[in-house]
Amino acid sequence: MIRELVLLGGVFYIVIALVQWVQNQTVQVEAALVAGILVVLPLIHYARDEERLKKIEMAGLWLAIALFVGYALAKAGGYL
Repeated sequence: MIRELVLLGGVFYIVIALVQWVQNQTVQVEAALVAGILVVLPLIHYARDEERLKKIEMAGLWLAIALFVGYALAKAGGYL
């Protein structure tokens, strides 16, 4: 059930990215990138190997944490 909901959420956000692409020509690259990422991410949950899935999820978690820290440092440094 969770896998299907994650996949459905990914499809929903892909549709949003494509609508943004059509409505706003200046975000075409970003919309295509987001749509591409959203195609891959939900499919990760269909991995057969539980250990590999756990490693991928942990890598994603640490990547998200690193991005938040990087954003906070850039914001505090006046770059954003």
